Amino acid sequence: MDFNTGLAAMPSEQREPARSSGPKALTTRLATLEALLKETDQRLSDFTAREADRILRRVHERIALSPAHVVTVIAGATGSGKSSLFNALIRYDLAPVGAIRPTTTTGMACVWDAGHADAKPADDGPAGDVQALLDRIGVARENRVMRSTLLNGTNRRSEPELAPLVLIDLPDHDSAVRAHRDETDRATAAADLLLFVTDPQKYADASWHQRYLTHLSHHQETLVVVLNKSDELAAADARACVADLQRMLAESGLNRVPVVLTSTRTGEGLHQLRELIATRVRHKPAALLRSEADVDRAATLIAAELTPRDGKNPETLTPQAKSATLRALGDSTSLQAMSDLIDGTYRRRACLVTGWPLRHATRTLISRVRGGAEARYAPWTGAVDGEPAPPPIQHDDVVHAVAASVDQVAEALPPLWAKEMRNIGNRCVKSLSDTLDTTLSGTEVGPRLVPRWWTAVQVLHWMLLTAALVGIGGAVAYAASGGGRDSTLPDTSPVPFPILVALVALAAGAFLDLLCQPAASRAATRLRARVSERMTERVRGAAEQLLFAPLVAEHERYVRARTLTQGLVRNTGEKSVPPSGGGQGQPSI
Repeated sequence: MDFNTGLAAMPSEQREPARSSGPKALTTRLATLEALLKETDQRLSDFTAREADRILRRVHERIALSPAHVVTVIAGATGSGKSSLFNALIRYDLAPVGAIRPTTTTGMACVWDAGHADAKPADDGPAGDVQALLDRIGVARENRVMRSTLLNGTNRRSEPELAPLVLIDLPDHDSAVRAHRDETDRATAAADLLLFVTDPQKYADASWHQRYLTHLSHHQETLVVVLNKSDELAAADARACVADLQRMLAESGLNRVPVVLTSTRTGEGLHQLRELIATRVRHKPAALLRSEADVDRAATLIAAELTPRDGKNPETLTPQAKSATLRALGDSTSLQAMSDLIDGTYRRRACLVTGWPLRHATRTLISRVRGGAEARYAPWTGAVDGEPAPPPIQHDDVVHAVAASVDQVAEALPPLWAKEMRNIGNRCVKSLSDTLDTTLSGTEVGPRLVPRWWTAVQVLHWMLLTAALVGIGGAVAYAASGGGRDSTLPDTSPVPFPILVALVALAAGAFLDLLCQPAASRAATRLRARVSERMTERVRGAAEQLLFAPLVAEHERYVRARTLTQGLVRNTGEKSVPPSGGGQGQPSI
């Protein structure tokens, strides 16, 4: 009776493992994965970061240790017949078989041909490179045996087609002993080919599906499911179990995994299983296939976390967004108020310095007579002493401006990348506020030096005032001399010359005073424009260095990471990101 419906039902192209793309391609992919992990540093979940790093280390270690050997582990639940299957495959009763559970308490390894990897076997066991490989997997040295030592006797062939094989019998994955479960997790994570053994009573148990199989969609070429103890079922029931198990595997995305029906009592299916293992060994290097599957898993885990939110395409800062941010930062620095202050201060100081001294003297006299605040009117000493301070920085406006820029870039990014963007914004707020505050406090609201035309006007005013005073003095002397009949002054009747000089000087001073006001207004406008332009440039420079550049660099880093991921991910069909764990939780396969 042929019960191998599970294997027979698989299409031939699914029973044959996919060929590796080669060691050079794997080396390139590993370099890409290393670059990807650098780009995504601190920007992946703890599980994905640990898993990707573990995979990278595992692959490097595996290809460095006897890559020609094929490490095949037999894993399964308590009582599924793993040890019996192990003994049947090596054709020797090496692993203990019994009714006490768990029977297998530690891993046991059988090396078909230690010299297969061009290494000379040691006297006390497998060759050194295989020893290092088994050390890495965690098989105790006393539990390692060369199959050549078991060949004495009948019906025990050397089986050269399986020369690269290293077969390991593992403890039960559902053992009550934590150390057993941990050893199984460690070995399955390091294996090149995994034989998961179940039986008709436990094949539908959710624990092994959830714990192992649902996370192995990338590893279908390195996985075989064995439904053991077929002798306990009728032929129709066996076929039904195989079909149901295949359905469950397909629902987990494992539609390419072969199911082999076996019985260690009757020998049913053992030949087919051995041929299947030989096929996987023949399509070497199996270690390369497993390593590529591991890289596929790491790439898919990272790609899942780099997927943009809501299907949007993350964009960098646009010129419009930068302009809006600069306007908001300008509002935070009260550029308009600062410009008004500069304009008003310049006009006030110009009026005080270039104003007609007679007008200032009149206002001073009036303020002293009236008293109050105007009594402190001191045009020549108050031009600088009464200088107003620049307006303070508006911190809340800076926060809002920075948040607007960050949100524009982070809106479509994955959560952890968006969080990093906001961290950049938070760090930027204080440094940007301090820079803008320093810029404001260091800005002079008036001209740094007294303009030359102010000095010229002031000298001219005092000259005109002096001329007016001389004219007035001359008019007094003229009147005292009885009309200046003997005077040598020009005759300007009907207005005497001294009075005419005084009147012309006073009129010229007043007229000059009137001319200076529009001149000061135009000069204030020009100064306002220059200072405003200079401050705007400083704000732009601070924003570019402290905000825009970090945000753009982070966005470019995300784009590089996505580009690397897209070049690394292959269509492997993994449906979701598995949770982390180990022992009672989820192992890292």
